[in-house]
Amino acid sequence: MKKNVTVYDIAQELGISSGTVSRALNNSTLISDEKREEILATAERMHYRKRSIKRQQTRAIVTVRLFLPAAKYDYIHLFYDVAELIEGIQEGFGDTRVHIITSINDGNLAVFESKKLGDIDGCIFAFTVPSAALETLLEEREIPFILLNREKPENNYVMIDSIGGMKRLVDVAWEKYGAQLKPCYVGFSPLAGVSKRREEGVSIRCNDLHIPFSDKDVYNLDSISELRSSILADILEKKYNTVFCFNDMIAVSLYQSALHLCLQIPKAFSLTGFDNSPILDLLDQRVNTIEFSLEQLGNRSGAWLLSRIINRDDIPIQENLEGAYILGETI
Repeated sequence: MKKNVTVYDIAQELGISSGTVSRALNNSTLISDEKREEILATAERMHYRKRSIKRQQTRAIVTVRLFLPAAKYDYIHLFYDVAELIEGIQEGFGDTRVHIITSINDGNLAVFESKKLGDIDGCIFAFTVPSAALETLLEEREIPFILLNREKPENNYVMIDSIGGMKRLVDVAWEKYGAQLKPCYVGFSPLAGVSKRREEGVSIRCNDLHIPFSDKDVYNLDSISELRSSILADILEKKYNTVFCFNDMIAVSLYQSALHLCLQIPKAFSLTGFDNSPILDLLDQRVNTIEFSLEQLGNRSGAWLLSRIINRDDIPIQENLEGAYILGETI
């Protein structure tokens, strides 16, 4: 028998990802018209036939699978409370009953093969992204999914506005130092995508204020131990008066490293974090930071999935939510 043409065959023919092919075949508005036309024409030429999927129009209970980062990324788990996220998702679904199944995003596709759990109506990827294979599987089965605080141009997502948040922190430092502001940014390589956006926020605002800031003023950590071993010494040697940290974890680590050298914050230098995570409670001073609302992220994702699953709306979402500035004592 002749082998049926799959999305993988079309992707290989065009030299693009299978996820992109699936989105085009499912009429996603996140794909450009030009790219969609090319994919559809290729599918027709290769005699592709879309698999028919039977789905119930209404369900008494909506089942959502919530994917969380793998345990090896233990630093991520310091940033959020899963219970707060789940509460936000439930609020987003309103009066609709929702069954939330949590899974670790380890690339295992078998989670969709269990009949005991019933059909999955939608997926949420919190602080993680699906593999290409999983993304294609979801597209093929027409299961809507959304990313939380992760950004991919062809996916639906809700994020905290990292750029806007960092701009706000630069403005606060500017109010103290004015033209004497000498900033640096400490990023985090394991979360390079988010870290780069926050660095961009610092860069844009410094440029607006005519404050010198370049790649030479950026430090990207591979591990927290680098703060005490090398980066703190460099910060002191170059006489930076403000350090913008990628998140609260780095801010707390830098604060404690400074204390180890008998330095006082903000006398030695001003310090900011990002996320307003529980880890800040470890310090005797509040760090100036931007609040990261998990409940709000969950609420928006739940409301969007409700619209897709129940109302059958096909409206994409790519949204940046404004964070709240939290006044501290480290500037």
